[in-house]
Amino acid sequence: MPGRARGDATRRARWAFWRLTPEEAWRHNLYVVMFAVFVSFTGFTFVLPFLPLYIKQLGITDPGDAALWSGLLFGVSPLLSGLLAPLWSMLAERHGRKVMLQRSLGAFVVLIVLMAFVTNIYQLLALRLAIGIFGGVAAMSVALASTLAPRQRVGEAVGLIQATQLAGGIAAPILGGIVVDAVGLHGSFFIASALCAGAFLIITFTYREDREHGRLAAKAGPPGARGSVWAFMRLPIFVGLAVAVFTIQFVDKSFGPLLPLYIGTLDAPADRIGTITGLVLTLGALAGSIAAIAAGRISIRVEPRPLLFGSLIAGAILCLPLAFVSHWWQLMIVRMLLGFFAGGALTLTYAIGGRDMPASAKMGAFGTLAGIGQIGGATAPFVTGALSKWASLSAIFIVDAVLYALILVWTWWMFSRSPAATAQHQPATATLAPGDD
Repeated sequence: MPGRARGDATRRARWAFWRLTPEEAWRHNLYVVMFAVFVSFTGFTFVLPFLPLYIKQLGITDPGDAALWSGLLFGVSPLLSGLLAPLWSMLAERHGRKVMLQRSLGAFVVLIVLMAFVTNIYQLLALRLAIGIFGGVAAMSVALASTLAPRQRVGEAVGLIQATQLAGGIAAPILGGIVVDAVGLHGSFFIASALCAGAFLIITFTYREDREHGRLAAKAGPPGARGSVWAFMRLPIFVGLAVAVFTIQFVDKSFGPLLPLYIGTLDAPADRIGTITGLVLTLGALAGSIAAIAAGRISIRVEPRPLLFGSLIAGAILCLPLAFVSHWWQLMIVRMLLGFFAGGALTLTYAIGGRDMPASAKMGAFGTLAGIGQIGGATAPFVTGALSKWASLSAIFIVDAVLYALILVWTWWMFSRSPAATAQHQPATATLAPGDD
C-alpha cells in the first residue's frame, strides 16, 4: 500500500508538471514549436554540409565551378525565404499560424526527398529555389514565439527558439556525417525528409491554436496597425530593429565560409583542419545558444536596450582581435568569447520589439524582422568571398567590428527618437498580446 501511494503521488506530480497554469499555458505551444524546430533543423541542416559532394556527383568536377555552385545553392534558399517571410507571416495572421507552419514543414518533406532524384545541377537549383519560396520555418518560428509569449517574455521565448535552432545546427554535422557514411548521400535526403515529416506530425497533433482568441485580438487592434506590417515600417523603432537584425545576422553568418581557409593559415596541422574548424564552429554556436537563453531571461527583469548596447560593444571589441590572431587556439577562444558576450544581441533586439511594438500585427512584424535577418545572413557569404579574394582572409573580421560599432551608434540614435512611439503603443501591446490577459 505505501508503495502504491507513492506511485499515485508521483503520477499526480508528473501530471501537475505537464498541466501548466493559465498564466503559463502559452509555454505548451512554445515547447511544441521548439521540439519541431529542433527535429526539422537537424533534418534539413545535416544534408547541407555535403551538398558540395553532391554537386560533384552531378558532374560539376572543376573546383572553381563547384565552389560557385555551392555558394549559389547555399545562399538562394535563405535569401528567398527572407524576402517572402512578411507575406507568409501576414497570411498566418489571417488564416492561422498552425496551418502556415504545417505548409512550411510539408514543403520541406516533399522537396528534400525530391533532391535524392535529381540528375543535373539545374534540377537541384530548382528545388533549392522552391525550398526558399515555400519553406521559411526559421522566420515563422521566431514570429510564432513573439506572439505566443506575454509582452515582457518575448525575449525569453525568442531566445529559446534561437537556442533550439543553434542546437539543431550543432547536432546536424555529427549526425550528417554518420548518416552519409552509413547510407550514402541519396539515402541522407530520405532521412532528412523523414525528420521533417516527424516535425510536421508534432505540430499537427500537439500544437493548440486558439483561433477565436486570434480573431478577437485582431479586431481589438488599432486601425492603423491591424494586420499591417507596412504601418510599422514608418515607425523609427521598427526601422532601427530591422537594421540591427540585418547587421547582427550578417556578422554571425560571415565567419563560416572562410574558417577552414583561415585556420589553415594559423599554424593548424593540415590533417586536423576539418576537426579544428568543426570545434570552432561548435563552441561558437554553443556559446551563442547559452547567450541567447540568458539574454532572453534577463530581459524579463531588466530593460533590454542597455543590454543590447553592451552586447554590441562587446561584439565590436571581440571581432577585431580575430583579424590579428596568430594561432588557431587563439581564434577558438576569441570566437567562443564573442558567442558568449555578443550572442544575445539578436534575442535582445527581438525583446525590444516585443515590448515596444503593438501586438495587433506582431506576427507580421516579427516575421518581417526574421526575414530581414535571413537576408542579412544570406548576403554575408558573398561579401566574405569577395573580401577574401580582393583583400585578405582576415578583412571580414575588421569589417564586422566596424559594423558592430556602426550599428551601436545607429540603434542608439534611432531608439532615442522613438520614446513617444513606444509609449503610444505599449497599452495596445499589453492589452492584445496573447498570454498577457
